[in-house]
Amino acid sequence: MLCLKCVTNSEWINSAKKNLTEVIIDHAHCEKKAALTGMNLMNTYPEKTDLGLEMADLVEEEIGHFRSVLKILQRRGETLTRDKGDDYAKELFKQLRKNKPERFLDHLLTAGIIEARSCERLQILAENIEDEELKRFYTTLAKSEAGHYVTFIKIAKEYFDETVVKQRLEELTNFEAELVKNLPNKPSMHG
Repeated sequence: MLCLKCVTNSEWINSAKKNLTEVIIDHAHCEKKAALTGMNLMNTYPEKTDLGLEMADLVEEEIGHFRSVLKILQRRGETLTRDKGDDYAKELFKQLRKNKPERFLDHLLTAGIIEARSCERLQILAENIEDEELKRFYTTLAKSEAGHYVTFIKIAKEYFDETVVKQRLEELTNFEAELVKNLPNKPSMHG
């Protein structure tokens, strides 16, 4: 179902397990930025009512996830620190073409790819950590992220020819696969 062309390097989970608090903090920032992506799309394309409705739902859900991650940090006696940034997402967003409507398509597809990778990473965490609360939480969130991926692809197909969507998704997922193969396995959601 997901568009990913490669799996996460098996060394990533070892880094994540050794530094779980860092991963949880980064995850909070990812949820916040996912909500911001939805807000940006609504703001940039106000005339696209269907997009606005879909993104309003997504923003609410992502903010709910952010709140849940903050509560997990609080229960663990940790606090949110400054966002260290996400080089993975930055590199993907550099692939957005400059001209409209191509930029709109690329924005949707890139957001979908990030959601797909987040889904995969959350599944890996759920399958490999000992903390039962986090296992359940990440299992639930992985399903949600898969749903967000589907939402972005569905919206793209509403506004663009399906052949064009598939072709550009192929190009972007090829780029993403090469990017993932070269990630340094940092203890972050996309490290």
